[in-house]
Order: sequence, then structure tokens, then C-alpha cells
Amino acid sequence: MQGEARPAVNPDGRGLDGTAVILLTVTIVLGLAGARLLITGGRSAITGGILLLIGALAAEAVAFGGRAWGPEVEGSLDLSSRLGLGVLGGMLAGLFHAILTLSAGWTGLAALLGSGIDVQLSAAEWGVRLLHGVAWGFLLGLAWRLIPGADFVGKGLVFSLVVSAYVLLIRFPFFVGVGFLGIEFGVFTSVLVLVGNALAAVLAAGVIAWGARSPDRPVSQPLVH
Repeated sequence: MQGEARPAVNPDGRGLDGTAVILLTVTIVLGLAGARLLITGGRSAITGGILLLIGALAAEAVAFGGRAWGPEVEGSLDLSSRLGLGVLGGMLAGLFHAILTLSAGWTGLAALLGSGIDVQLSAAEWGVRLLHGVAWGFLLGLAWRLIPGADFVGKGLVFSLVVSAYVLLIRFPFFVGVGFLGIEFGVFTSVLVLVGNALAAVLAAGVIAWGARSPDRPVSQPLVH
């Protein structure tokens, strides 16, 4: 009927309103604070850290849960597909990043640039790289439609800036204690971080984009039917 009021619908699931932006900011703050408490140790700190992480997950669920998802709205590369592909891409990216780290040592690049980054990885550190890749890949799949970029290369590069900002501005100074931008590791450490994260993020983004391009979608097809 003409003049009938209709609720606003965002059919492709793109964009964020003000409430979602606030909730996502809360998610990031709570998540970082919770991770910091967990690293600090102690029963009270661990309990507080877990509670903060639960709060971060709740805020994220509210921010994204009310949006229009599903293959009917988003096509074959819907949220569930992006999350699965993101985790797969993140695993590959984490392993690839570990190989890049080793290569920086084998080729003498780290020594040439005067970087103090550890280029000898133990078995446990390989596992940590893998877990980090899974976490970042999950976030990449979750935010895929919100990330600027005309193709997977652009989206990967933009996302890599978020990862690098976390490493250089939060992880290095507050968790590792080597100063902002990892300055105590060497002045060129930030360059290695930016390049390594950019290559790894483009790889993870390429896996998600592959799920959209492949006519058979061997990974995403089972998730949308």
C-alpha cells in the first residue's frame, strides 16, 4: 500500500549502525582487558579475565546477531561459510607466517635489518602461530563484508593493518614489554611485522574469496545446504 511504513531492511548485511559500532568497540576493549588479566595470572585475575571475555562475546553477539544473515540474503558465501573458510585460511596463514619468520632468519634478513625477533621457533611456538591464525581468520570471516576493498587482496591488506596495529601498539608494549612498535627489537621490526602480516592476511582472504569463486565451493557448499 502506498505510504505504508516499512521497517528498514539491509538486504546484503552490509554497513553498521551506531549501536553496532559502540558494541564492537566494547567487544574490543573487554577482549583486550580480559586477555591482559589472563596473562597476569593469579586466581582473581584469571576469574576477572574470563568474565571480561564472556562479556566481550556477549557484546559481539548482540552487535552481529540482529543482522540479516543466511544464504537467502547473502548468497552462497554466507556467514557460516565465511567463518569456516576464515578459520581454514587463518590456519594456513598462521603456518605461512611461521615459515616467513624462519625464512627471515635463514636468509639473514632479520640480522641485516637489526631485528631482534626470534626466528627460531619451537614446536609450541608453531602451535601458537596456528592458534593465532585461527583467531584472526575467524575475525576476518566475521567482518568480511564490512572490510573495504574491491578484491581479496585489498581486503587482506586492510585487515592486516588491524592485526599489525594490535601487535605493534598493544601486544609488543603491554604484553611483551619491548616498547611501542617493538622498538627494543630494532627499528626495522615494524617493517617485518607489517610485511609478514600483509602476506599472511592476503593468503587468508584468498581462501575466503576462493569459496565465492569456485563453482563447486568444496568447502562452503556443505555449510549452506
